[in-house]
Amino acid sequence: MTETPEELRQRVQQLDNAFFEEVERRIKPLRDRSLEYEKLAISYSEKGFQTLTYLNGGALVAIPAALSFFKAEVPGASVMWTAAAFILGLLFVVAAQGAAFFTMARRAEANSFLMNAQFNRMAALRYPPEHDDHKARWASSTSDDNRANKKLGHSDVWRIVGLTFFVCALLAFIGGCLLGALAVLAVKG
Repeated sequence: MTETPEELRQRVQQLDNAFFEEVERRIKPLRDRSLEYEKLAISYSEKGFQTLTYLNGGALVAIPAALSFFKAEVPGASVMWTAAAFILGLLFVVAAQGAAFFTMARRAEANSFLMNAQFNRMAALRYPPEHDDHKARWASSTSDDNRANKKLGHSDVWRIVGLTFFVCALLAFIGGCLLGALAVLAVKG
């Protein structure tokens, strides 16, 4: 019994539907995670930027108020060094925000490569292992896996850079507070 053209078309359509349903089942978690990383990149950037900006910026603005509160005639150089520490803290905040963004963006890119790798792996399974399309799809899948791993490695580097800048911003705030306190104490002595 031979297949009619319509039966062949229906069978091929069923195979295609099954293929794409399985691909979607495997790729959907990776796609969802990629989108979640992008949302986290924005959220982390906002929170880190906001918190340390308030600390350093607020302290910078508060210098004149603190000086008048303590009724201290602090030398201008001491005030400038204190202000410079808070300004440096603000610059570190901006750098930390950028690094946080790149951290999460690299993770999102890695997940996109992993999604492509899954698609190519599934597509390769549609062909016998000795078929050229199987080999090409499998090679593409392996390449995407390698690219994803590189992106994850870059993400780890950006995370360390971001944490370093975050700590530096906090240290700049603490240093600015210390410089300001020492300047007031030296005058009040």
